[in-house]
Amino acid sequence: MFRRILNLSLVAFAVSLLFAVASFAFGPHDNECVECHSIHAAEGAKIIGVKPLTNVKNPATGKSLTGNSTLCLGCHNDDEGIIPIDLKKTHPVGMKPNKVKVPKANIAADGTLVCGSCHDPHPANPNYKYLIIATKGGRDMGDFCQVCHPEKRAKAVKPTKKPKKK
Repeated sequence: MFRRILNLSLVAFAVSLLFAVASFAFGPHDNECVECHSIHAAEGAKIIGVKPLTNVKNPATGKSLTGNSTLCLGCHNDDEGIIPIDLKKTHPVGMKPNKVKVPKANIAADGTLVCGSCHDPHPANPNYKYLIIATKGGRDMGDFCQVCHPEKRAKAVKPTKKPKKK
């Protein structure tokens, strides 16, 4: 009897270890949703289980950040230490794009750019850094940036003509 309990305990330990390793290997977000969402202990919109970080000034506007980006920053900050985001060193969020034409699907309901304009954090998204389109592990970032910045498209290089032999 004791041996059976010991074997079951070892199997349970091995399975839990396997799930922990798989979770780490496949990215920071879990497949069970509870890492970010909490039905009974919601701290923010969309039943987010973390308190939104609202005391951050948007470096692009000088105003307090609002909207869905505050949900992302609830974890992605220096205090939590989960891949902290410094808004001074990243793409602007919390503002309406006025220099580029951003697809409507990538704009929040209030017309602003948010973290979700570029990232879909759900585990079904297999893309590099949870980007909204595939970039071959980051090797084709230009394809991603060109969704909103087509002027950044690399100009085709014309082949040089070989000099004619005389």
